[in-house]
Amino acid sequence: MDRSSTAEVALLSKLESSVDLTGFHHLFTAHLNPFTPFLKPSTTTAKKPVKSSKSNPHDNPTSIRSLAKQFLSFIHNYRLCLNCLDLIAPELSGKPYSVQLQRIRYIHCLEHWELYKEAEAEGFVVLESLSAIVRGGSKGKSRKSKARLVPELSEDSVDQEVAAVILEIVVTLVKCALKRRSKVDADYWRVISLVNESEPWFKILDAKDYEKFHHFLETNLHITALFLVAEIKYFGVDLIHEFCVATFKEYKKSSAQDQIYKVALKICSSLFSQRDELSGDIILDVLKHVLDFMAAECKVGVEKTTLGFLDLVCYCAYKCHSAAVSLCDPVAEHLYRVASALHKDFPHISSILRLYATGLLASSSSNRSKGEDEEKCRNAPLGSALQFFLNKERVEQVAASINLLNGHFGVDGKGKNSPKREISPSYWEALKFLCQSLAEFIYVNRKEIFSDAEITSLWDDLSSIHDVFHQFCYTFLQCLSATERERETTGDNHRVISVVVVAALILSFKTNTNIKESTLLVKQVISTEWVPVKRLKYLYVSLNNITVILNREKRLKEALKALKLCCKASWNYVVDLCKMHVDKSRASRDDISEKAIADFAMEASEKVAFLLELGREGKCKINGIIKECVKCWCVAENLIAMLPTPASLIKEWVKIQFLVSKDEDMEFGTTLHSLLSSSEEVPKSVIGKLLEEELLAYDEKSYLNRTYCLRMRMKIIDVLLEEVYITKDSNLKKSKILIEKAKILRAHGLARLNECVQCLSNAISTLNSIYTGKSCSSRVHNLLIHAYILRALCTQEAAPISMVLSPRSDFVQDIYAALKFCLSPDHGHTDEQYEDMLYLWYQVIDYLSIKGYLEIHPSLYDVVIKLFDGKNFPLVKTMSELWKTKRLTHALCASPVNHMFLETLSKHQSRRCSSAEFWKTFVEEVKPLVIGFHHTNNEIKQAASDLIAHVPLSSSSMFLSSNLYYYLSGRLISSGRMTEALTYAKEAHRLRSKLLQQKFEYSVQKMTETFDENGEITEKSYYGIQTFKVNDLEVSKGSCDYEGCVLTPWNVLTCYLESTLQVGIVQEILGNVSEAEMLLRWGRNVSQFQGLPLLEISFSSVLGKLYCKQKLWSVAEKELSIAKKILADNCDAISCKKCAYMLEISVNQQFGDLFLSSFCSWELPSAKNLFNAKSLYRSALDKLNLSDWQSCYSISEEARTKQVVSREKSVSSCTINLLEINDSLSNDKPETKVELRRSRRTKKELKPASQRQDMVCAHNRRVTRSTHRSLGETCEIGPGDRKIGSATGLATEPLSTTAAGLDHNALNSESKCSAADFASDITSLCNKMKCWHCFHIEAVDCSSLDNFIYMNWELVYRKLCLRLLISIGKFSGVCGNVHEAHEILLQSISVLFSKNSYCSKYSSDALVFLMESIGKDFPGDVLAVERAALLYYICWFTLKSYPYHGTRKICCELLCIGTIRIISLLKLSFILCQEVPLLFQKISRLLASIYVLSTSLKQFSLSPSEEGSESQWASFFHQASLGSHLNQQILSGIVQKKQSQIATDSEDSFPKSVSTILDVPGSLRPAPESCEKLEEFVLRFFQGLPSTPVICISLVVGADAGLLRELLHCSPTIRAWILLSHLSSDNPHVILLPVCKTLEEVSDDDTSSSSVVFNCKDFVKQWQCPWVSSVIDEIAPVFRHILEGNYYSSSEHFLESIRENTSLWWMHRKRLDERLSKFLQDMEDLWLGTWKYLLLGEWPDFNSLDSIQKNLCEDEDLLQLVLTKKCYVGLDSAASSKSSKEFENTIQFLFKRMLDMSVNFDQVECMNRKPIILVLDFEVQMLPWENLPILRNKEVYRMPSVGSIFATLDRCCQNEEQFETKNPAFPFIDPLDSYYLLNPDGDLSRTQVEFENWFKDQNMEGKIGTVPTIEELTLALKNHDLFIYFGHGSGTQYIPGHEIQKLDSCAAGLLLGCSSGSLYLKGCYMPQGAPLSYLLAGSPVIVANLWEVTDKDIDRFGKAMLNAWLRERSAASAECTQCNEPVNNCIDLPSILESI
Repeated sequence: MDRSSTAEVALLSKLESSVDLTGFHHLFTAHLNPFTPFLKPSTTTAKKPVKSSKSNPHDNPTSIRSLAKQFLSFIHNYRLCLNCLDLIAPELSGKPYSVQLQRIRYIHCLEHWELYKEAEAEGFVVLESLSAIVRGGSKGKSRKSKARLVPELSEDSVDQEVAAVILEIVVTLVKCALKRRSKVDADYWRVISLVNESEPWFKILDAKDYEKFHHFLETNLHITALFLVAEIKYFGVDLIHEFCVATFKEYKKSSAQDQIYKVALKICSSLFSQRDELSGDIILDVLKHVLDFMAAECKVGVEKTTLGFLDLVCYCAYKCHSAAVSLCDPVAEHLYRVASALHKDFPHISSILRLYATGLLASSSSNRSKGEDEEKCRNAPLGSALQFFLNKERVEQVAASINLLNGHFGVDGKGKNSPKREISPSYWEALKFLCQSLAEFIYVNRKEIFSDAEITSLWDDLSSIHDVFHQFCYTFLQCLSATERERETTGDNHRVISVVVVAALILSFKTNTNIKESTLLVKQVISTEWVPVKRLKYLYVSLNNITVILNREKRLKEALKALKLCCKASWNYVVDLCKMHVDKSRASRDDISEKAIADFAMEASEKVAFLLELGREGKCKINGIIKECVKCWCVAENLIAMLPTPASLIKEWVKIQFLVSKDEDMEFGTTLHSLLSSSEEVPKSVIGKLLEEELLAYDEKSYLNRTYCLRMRMKIIDVLLEEVYITKDSNLKKSKILIEKAKILRAHGLARLNECVQCLSNAISTLNSIYTGKSCSSRVHNLLIHAYILRALCTQEAAPISMVLSPRSDFVQDIYAALKFCLSPDHGHTDEQYEDMLYLWYQVIDYLSIKGYLEIHPSLYDVVIKLFDGKNFPLVKTMSELWKTKRLTHALCASPVNHMFLETLSKHQSRRCSSAEFWKTFVEEVKPLVIGFHHTNNEIKQAASDLIAHVPLSSSSMFLSSNLYYYLSGRLISSGRMTEALTYAKEAHRLRSKLLQQKFEYSVQKMTETFDENGEITEKSYYGIQTFKVNDLEVSKGSCDYEGCVLTPWNVLTCYLESTLQVGIVQEILGNVSEAEMLLRWGRNVSQFQGLPLLEISFSSVLGKLYCKQKLWSVAEKELSIAKKILADNCDAISCKKCAYMLEISVNQQFGDLFLSSFCSWELPSAKNLFNAKSLYRSALDKLNLSDWQSCYSISEEARTKQVVSREKSVSSCTINLLEINDSLSNDKPETKVELRRSRRTKKELKPASQRQDMVCAHNRRVTRSTHRSLGETCEIGPGDRKIGSATGLATEPLSTTAAGLDHNALNSESKCSAADFASDITSLCNKMKCWHCFHIEAVDCSSLDNFIYMNWELVYRKLCLRLLISIGKFSGVCGNVHEAHEILLQSISVLFSKNSYCSKYSSDALVFLMESIGKDFPGDVLAVERAALLYYICWFTLKSYPYHGTRKICCELLCIGTIRIISLLKLSFILCQEVPLLFQKISRLLASIYVLSTSLKQFSLSPSEEGSESQWASFFHQASLGSHLNQQILSGIVQKKQSQIATDSEDSFPKSVSTILDVPGSLRPAPESCEKLEEFVLRFFQGLPSTPVICISLVVGADAGLLRELLHCSPTIRAWILLSHLSSDNPHVILLPVCKTLEEVSDDDTSSSSVVFNCKDFVKQWQCPWVSSVIDEIAPVFRHILEGNYYSSSEHFLESIRENTSLWWMHRKRLDERLSKFLQDMEDLWLGTWKYLLLGEWPDFNSLDSIQKNLCEDEDLLQLVLTKKCYVGLDSAASSKSSKEFENTIQFLFKRMLDMSVNFDQVECMNRKPIILVLDFEVQMLPWENLPILRNKEVYRMPSVGSIFATLDRCCQNEEQFETKNPAFPFIDPLDSYYLLNPDGDLSRTQVEFENWFKDQNMEGKIGTVPTIEELTLALKNHDLFIYFGHGSGTQYIPGHEIQKLDSCAAGLLLGCSSGSLYLKGCYMPQGAPLSYLLAGSPVIVANLWEVTDKDIDRFGKAMLNAWLRERSAASAECTQCNEPVNNCIDLPSILESI
């Protein structure tokens, strides 16, 4: 309890207990002192003036309320005093109710204190006390008096004072009930009772008291009633009814009874405000009672009450009209009932109510039509929405009501007001509501009204409604007073007249009556000035909608009338808006801006255009409409000068002229000038604007008829130049038109370029004449810039090839002139010119970038930045826009940002551009288009796929997505993932090809080019460029997709050619030489045609590389010479020196590789080539060492510090545990620990960076004995580990010169080559290198733009270094300097890895570190292919040094790398380059050779885990080396088919999920993804082999053959080695045999006899050898002669020449047979010898041959070793000993005994031995291996690779699963389900006669004597089992190989044409031929010819084979019939290629 409450208790207790009250007044006064400021002063106190202050306590209710809360409990005790007073009242003098007067004061205090409930309780106590007083003090109460709340008035108790007291309490109780806001019904029922019971007491009051108390009562009842209605959801409806009635009654009794309708209005307003919350029934119930009460009051006949009632009805009607709930219908029904009740006494009121009711019904129907009851309307029959409107009885009632009211108020039916009296407001409001509701109903249902399905007869009785509308309109327009007009045109009332006249027009059109009157009404409303402008907007919108419906209903006449009114309203609206805008006195809050007015003008123009379109069909006067519209526009344009021209109108005019000229076959159409020139109201300035707009309209319509549009545009321009812009003050506009004329002349094509340039020159001259310096307008600047740039571009187009850019060239001079104006301080661009100007500058930037000329780029970037600044673009945003469109770089540049932009950026941003914050902001801005080293490939794929996920594709999306795919492909290429790279490269190329077709026009023509293929002249056909030019529409404007990016023809061409180059490079790597050559030649030709030196050099360079690999030396030299010459001619024009150096280095290196390869070839071993290679490598090395390259290393100090910190952090990733390395390198002594020495330099303080040296050792460094001894502890080989014969020095037998047959003595002193000349430069080069792995880690955290650019250049630089150093290393080996090769290759490692940047020399630990580093596999390796090549050559040259181990000729530490480490490195290389076929083939062959040698040479020791599995590893790697290009093509095909399936399933052209090589089954992949999985991969490989033996045969030639010869110490006469592997799941075996004999002609008689028969020069068509160059020409030259002789002896010319001497021909043919037979026998005897039996698929088992005496061979251990290891290395006879010959004899004996035993074992079942599959290397596939004597009775098939076998088996298994068959793996072939192509050329008549009837007898499908289409042959191959071809060649002249390869399934092929099975070998690439195409398409078997055959021979063979097939089929059918089993009538043929 607080202090105040304690004091109160004390005072009260003292008051009750004390007798002496002295001092109590003082105590109470002191306690209540806080009230003193709020109490009024005593009247006796002198009043002082009170200052007005905010702090006056009387005005502070908050303070009073706080006092009330504080003293409330104390003050309540006042009731105790009153009770006490009540007790003693009888003892006091005065009236008996005096105490109640005190209580009334107390009640008022409680009320004031907001204690309403207590006040009510006290009031009812007082009323009860007064009841007792009134009754006379009787204690007893009657039952009736107990129920009453107010004392009952009796005749004896009439006392006005008592009545006043009672009524005061009643009024106070009503007020308390109102203030208390109770939600209990009983409280308000009690109020009603109080009001009713107090009624008698009011009667005895005098007038004054009556008025006072009754006013308080009715006011409180009014407010309470409104409260109850507002909270109606808490109360019963009956209470609301009674309370409202009680309120209305009290108002009726008072003098304010005229306010009763206002109370009712407020009640209704409260109801309607809750229409969204209350149900309609509640609202209706209350509303009906209110209306009924008010209607009852109307019967009294008081005019005020009647008007109030009608106003209430009007209000309710409008509210129901706009209510969302369905109130209209029930309220209308109620009004009808009320009207019926009033009709007799008050017919005019009844009629008005009927009008409102009818309007409400119309509103209800209208609301339903708008969609409130959509489901009902949808299911209702047609016309149900109009049932109300077409109700005849209701229409008649409306007519009767109108007539009655017209008569009552004296109004004429036509609306003419009677002169005696004005129209009643009540009648006017009712008429307005009716017309508005009916009009809205008609407008909403306009579609149904005009529907053809409506019954027109039902509308005939609506004339009365029509009259009502007209009456309203006439009254509105003519009879309203000024005050009434103002009222009717404010708010939304202006809309009523508009909707009524529109509805009247609709009815007129529907009933075809009063159309003229309705039209005049609309025109009158349009032209009435005092009607607000807003009505015009509604009018033209409504009239336009009516027009659309009428047009749709084919009511053209009415549609035209409505549209004319619409156009009139729209233009009047525009003119009025212009007047309001100009006349500020008429400005209002509705005044709109000029822009909004312009928009309305454009909309009005569109309406007129629509009118013209309809007018053409309705034969309207089009010219008059246009003139009228132009006049209105002129009026508006005079008011607002910026008003736009009526573009839509002019476009429609142009469209009309198109149609007229087409219909009347006119060359020219009519111009607006011809139409308007005669009108004086249209000035020339306006005509000029309209003609310019007409010019634009024809430009936009060019797609319809480009030629016609050009003619019309030129005609308009001539009019402008000759008749309009002829004054001096119009020179500016004239110049603009001259520029436009130049564009049109350019659009006519290149033929009018000179006129175009002249026109631009005239424009420039005119503009210069009005140019006045700084005071000149920006518009003049812009036009000058436009003209200069266009003239520059047109000048370039006139001669693109001869365009050499230099500061003095016309092109550059024009650009400089444009830059001068653009960069001037007072120059600015307008918004209209921004896009065009930006596009022009972009064209300049892109053209110069594709040319590589960047000298102007800083100024160009300044211009672009200025343009973007004008748009308030931040610099980061500007840079992002340029980045997206690749405008920060140039064609083929490695850096994404060129140095020119960096200079400009630094000028604008100072140091900020190099900061990490700027880079971070920029990356976020262009995300995901900035691809850094840290982005994963999946992120790039996702970003690219998201860009093209939306359909239709925009140019921007295609461009950006193609950029991402292009970059992703480049990353995959660097990582060695060529198959996936090709997928993305093709997608990028596809997207960019689409863009190219949008930007360029080109045509091609078939051309022929002559090639000198190493002495053989051949002709090749290709498609050359006839024309290639920019699309005419793209010269001055392009597809500016400003939401994405702005594309010009030149950046599209840049990207397209880059993609073409990329796809060509990948295709070349994968061996798809035809596709690669086609793309590269096309790209080279386009670049040449457009004069693009950078790209032309690149294409020619890659073409030179391609031809070099094809061994087309002269063609390759030609291409590279072209590249070198272009580079020299454009050295000054190529601004980016790094790119120039990069191209020069690449060209020089490839030139050097060309000369080196040609030197190493056996055909051209020229010492000159070696010297050329040296000089070219020297030049390339010099370029790499130039100081200009150092700029790419120039990074900020901050970035350098961060790199140092990053490198220190990442040192752990490069630091390797040396003990672990030692264990991994050591084979013999794995437990030996090696303590590595520390260099002295590491103990000293580090020297400055300029004095540091890299890890690379000096060229003359030697390995001492002690060093070698220390290193030997970790080596695998020792001096005594193997037997070495007479060793020769390193310099006496160089790598390839011996192989090429070139004597070293031929290299005289003048031509002597040595790699020592490169040593210092290589050391200098490698000194710059730091660890690439560390750099890669730093690149991930690349934190600035400088670092990002630096890393990109670093990657390019290292690639160049690696490739060049590898080439120089090979060159050193070729020169015989193996030591230098070792040194160079070791130094090449530092390009990838480096232990320390300050290590001065190699030590043993450095070598260990480097070899371990390069042998580690880590993700994200972007130098994977280069590393694989480096690993291969390191291992190769290490093996090259093996023969000299243990001698003084040991050269370096590479010799210490053992076999285990070599194999490990080669396996890693094998994994890294598995998708690079050529390198993969070399590595695989070397690995196979090592494993074979490991069984014969002790120094080639293997790890314990691999011992015993040599044959398995050797055979696996051997097969991997065969057909590597084809395997990649098979993989690519599978991946592409999977990708197509994914795209089909996802319905996207390029889906997000992309199939890769990892999705291909493991058996089809060449290698696993990591070395750890290799062993498991090999095991699965052998498990998946077919049961049929697979024999792999290849030749080891060239440098590899020389390496084997040195390792095995064989004779130099051995030119090649045969590597033969037998593959089986459990018994693989491999042999390596020397080719000791060259198979050539025995004597000169052979060649002389041939020359007598024919002379090759006499033949028109020369023989083309299927291979350009092959080792077969070296080891078996006779075979080429045999094929050549066969060709000429089979030719038509030869047959004609010997027709009279056939014996000569037969003699020659017999001689050819004998030579071939001898050749085959020599192959078997001299090449294979005893091991020919391996071709039978068997390997002797030593353990199973018990009958063999073990003493047959003295070297039993060797026999045991060979038989158990299943590997054998043969030696030549010169090197073989007696024991080795005995071993050969023993092996031969073993083979024979094994074969004899197998035949004796089961002579019945083994009569036919198992077939074999030959997998032949492409170098030997042309030889007829199947016809070797040992295989002539053997079933032999050949396949190009083991991978193709797996692919065929996999395809068969898929077919088996798909069709759920139990067929064997190889499919059945039904010979009768064949398609034949017989003699398509028509020149094989004998063959046609032989087979024509035969094919017809078999009912086969095919063609004879005609050439089928490609589509026909495609369907034939897809839908038949067998394709039979009798014709010339293989049939690919009718269906090309690439078309065959597109098939998913293909028929078996019987190709009986000359050389139909021959494969054409192109150097080291995959050969081409029909068999491979059929195989890739899925053909199960192909039977074809390896060489030319005569028609008779092949006819006999074909007939015999087909008959044999049919016999076998019949026998199979008969056999199955006997055993009652089903037969499929098919022949079972293996899925293998058989060559005959």
